[in-house]
Amino acid sequence: MQVITVPKDGTLRIEFTAEEVKQLRADVEATWTQASDAGKEFVRYADTLYGEERPRHHRPTFPGGGF
Repeated sequence: MQVITVPKDGTLRIEFTAEEVKQLRADVEATWTQASDAGKEFVRYADTLYGEERPRHHRPTFPGGGF
């Protein structure tokens, strides 16, 4: 179940279960060539969080996430 909160600073926080992340990741991976940059970044981030090793084009690019 997703939990979405918006703190006073205006940021958005979304919490997913591990199973939800797995499903979202699979959806983006299945359409990788058509996925948006944000979708691809989500996959990279999820892979990093869960310790997955992926091909070079899947490596994270968010701050602090490079290998």
